Amino acid sequence: MDQLESPKELAVRIGWPERRVRFLITNAELRHMRIGNRIFIPSGAVEEYIERNMVEPKG
Repeated sequence: MDQLESPKELAVRIGWPERRVRFLITNAELRHMRIGNRIFIPSGAVEEYIERNMVEPKG
């Protein structure tokens, strides 16, 4: 089972502003789930986001 983190916990762990994490959630760019009225991000979601949005150099 995936480990779950709150947006605040994720932001602290990866060094991003919590506002950026919440923006990605609001725009459905970051995989997440709701439990009641709380939001949780499964482990690996940030890595998936980065991989999907990586721009490879032309060369």
